[in-house]
Amino acid sequence: MSDVITLVVEKSEFRFWSSFTITRSIETFDTFSFDAPFEQNSAINEIIRPLQFKAGQIYIDDDLFSTIVLVNPLPTLGAEESSISVDGYAKPGILNDCSVKYTDYPLEFTNQTLEQIASKLCSFFDIGVEFRGTPASVGSFPAPISGAAFEKVKLEAGESPLSFLIKLAKKRAFLTSNTNDGKLLFWKASKSPVVTTLKQGHTPLISVDPDINPQEFYSEITCLSPAAFLKEAESVTIKNPLVSISRPLVYIDDQELSGSDLQDAVKWKMGRMIANAIKYNISVQGLRNDRGEIWDRNTYINLTAPDAYCNNETTFLIDNLTLAKSDSDITTMQLVLPEARLGGIPERLPWG
Repeated sequence: MSDVITLVVEKSEFRFWSSFTITRSIETFDTFSFDAPFEQNSAINEIIRPLQFKAGQIYIDDDLFSTIVLVNPLPTLGAEESSISVDGYAKPGILNDCSVKYTDYPLEFTNQTLEQIASKLCSFFDIGVEFRGTPASVGSFPAPISGAAFEKVKLEAGESPLSFLIKLAKKRAFLTSNTNDGKLLFWKASKSPVVTTLKQGHTPLISVDPDINPQEFYSEITCLSPAAFLKEAESVTIKNPLVSISRPLVYIDDQELSGSDLQDAVKWKMGRMIANAIKYNISVQGLRNDRGEIWDRNTYINLTAPDAYCNNETTFLIDNLTLAKSDSDITTMQLVLPEARLGGIPERLPWG
């Protein structure tokens, strides 16, 4: 496989890059940027212009990798050779940039699921919606794939649809990203097989940099309901047995949750703690894993790197990554422990 990266815009294909980077994350939209030679009468000059927000697709070899919008072409004129830098984001990025037209308000949703609400808001921008994950249960019955319905929620005028949907998604333990074909994706961390095992001193591993933040690591987390100082206020505490001293964190819930929802919110908070406190940044040669697949987020790898506080072989989840092509192909990744996205607490730490 040659791993040729092709940008398709208006049926025109562009391949000859000075450099190309694609960044994708488990909970944000794809972004990309590229640099290419630039001539006044070239096809790229005719098709890619400022403030046109043209749609396109990125292919790696023959596989569709991302459906995108071109945002900001910026030419640089040189004495001997000119170049152009172009960046953009996945198609659902407009949900962050723009509001719903004022004529479509009011937008109030009563007894509707996240899927119903997202489908309605995304329809204003011609964007599809996809959910991935195991449905929860309501009593003895399976819940909709997007979780239980919301009693009553409202998109305020001027509020970005994306921030509104992310707020709702967090209440149902979903992460928000995009699919390769340009849909808004709600998903949960997968429980998938390990795709690659990487070891210090062996190719394709180039570097490992631990990113440890002790001030984000707590011995227990307690969430209080909004009526925090009333006797009837609810509270949920989850303890972290990996800390031997007292480092408690107490916060007040701002979502008016109760019961199992409040319990799930604290599990989510604990997962965020694990993600914030323990990360590993690595770089590897090439754009593909041991299976011959393009590296992707929300997949698992094993890592051993004793010189970087990863003494034992440890399974990590790829949280975000950047594919880069220039003189050589390099993939950089940020890894987190799976519990950071699945909830729960790891049995041991990488250096334990």
